[in-house]
Amino acid sequence: MKSLFTLISLLAVVVSAIADEDYGSRGNLWKSMSEEERQEVDALAERFKVMIGDARSELLMVKETVRHAEARGFNEWDAAGQSSRPSPGDKFYAVNRDRSMVLWVVGKEPLAEGMRLVNSHIDSVRLELKPHPLREQNGTVILDTLVHGGLKAYQWTNVPLAMTGRIDLKNGETVWLDLGMKEDDPILLIPDLAPHVDRDYRDRTRANAIEREELDPVLISAPPAEGSERSTLMEQALYLLNERYGIDADDWISADIQIVPATRPRDVGLDRALVGAFGLDDRLTAIASLFAMDEIAAPTHTAMAYMVTDEEVGSRWNIGVSSEWFRKLVSEMVRAEKGAVTELDVMECFSKTHTVTADTTTATNPLWPDPQAKGNASLMHHGLVVKLYGPGRSANSEFMAHLRRILDDNNVGWQTHTYKAGYGGGTIASYFAGWNMEVTDWGVGIWSMHSTYDVASKADIWALYEGFVVFFRS
Repeated sequence: MKSLFTLISLLAVVVSAIADEDYGSRGNLWKSMSEEERQEVDALAERFKVMIGDARSELLMVKETVRHAEARGFNEWDAAGQSSRPSPGDKFYAVNRDRSMVLWVVGKEPLAEGMRLVNSHIDSVRLELKPHPLREQNGTVILDTLVHGGLKAYQWTNVPLAMTGRIDLKNGETVWLDLGMKEDDPILLIPDLAPHVDRDYRDRTRANAIEREELDPVLISAPPAEGSERSTLMEQALYLLNERYGIDADDWISADIQIVPATRPRDVGLDRALVGAFGLDDRLTAIASLFAMDEIAAPTHTAMAYMVTDEEVGSRWNIGVSSEWFRKLVSEMVRAEKGAVTELDVMECFSKTHTVTADTTTATNPLWPDPQAKGNASLMHHGLVVKLYGPGRSANSEFMAHLRRILDDNNVGWQTHTYKAGYGGGTIASYFAGWNMEVTDWGVGIWSMHSTYDVASKADIWALYEGFVVFFRS
């Protein structure tokens, strides 16, 4: 009877936890925070908002990360000029084509004993320009765009937009374009129809309420002045672009330009417990890993933060996770340590490497909770998320036990997330698993993912940052 009573008591605790929506997590982190801890969380969030606001594309993220790293003693990797063996605590970074990069702190153990690697992707859903993007239409010149990633097109109308990126000229020069990012800049906009005149469009479903081919921002709308050498709107647009950036119509063919929301990060809610910003999926985890690297001095194993792009479109290009660039870099690191390198050396390093592929996931939405599996879905403010997506997509049980131990031993708030059947997204963990590494997926749950303004918990960002620190040190 005593055993039965104990079992019933335990079941009551579980049922109570499920009712409180805390099952599968360590509870709401704000409840257990001291005032001093809350101030630390807020301070990290302020740094985070500055970074996520400035780094709205992978080009800008790499620029800002290099600036941040160099200010903290990281040196650019030069494999050819590396004349001495790196020492524990040495800090390096390497950049791949200005769009992906790696930072690492040399560990006490040789690379043959593996690394502690955090991988994030730094591209987000966005609009890009077609090779010939300028089109005169109905008294305006608009920008003809393409879509990068799985966005909901209707969310991009009537939103202040900025244009950022680079244009590479035939003479070898690079022109950096930045419009709408500053407070006094003009913005771009995709105007929607008013409800007074949209009757013929109301039969569209939400999926195609705005077609992707209709996501074309207005660039200019005023004709040239009377008596000007320019007579058309197109001529005026080309003149203004040339005057400001020194480019002509054909230069767009060798351009890497993105259209992104011009809105700045803001606190969300009267209690300021949330952060709203564009691009939380997934520059959030990349920034958390960058800030965590600041805390790493001379780790046991080499600690590495690897930021890639093109995850939102399949990771297939030479700046994505499938590129051989990373394997070549690790080969250079092994050679600098040993004086020579073989393919077996790299395989040995990979086989003992512990990897976290970091990416945001979907937190339970307070207005639309039904798509989530209650008790197995992540909750806002409940800590970093360990993503367990099912057979063939989750870390093995012994690696999970190791991760549970290092998180719990260091009092890091964490929870798990598993999608309801028929729902879910992917991760890039399989690339690292294919290299024979031990791999798990971490992140934080966010609201409004893949929109123009994602929302995350300050407490969860803090927990992820703490989790990365203890992982790098493990």
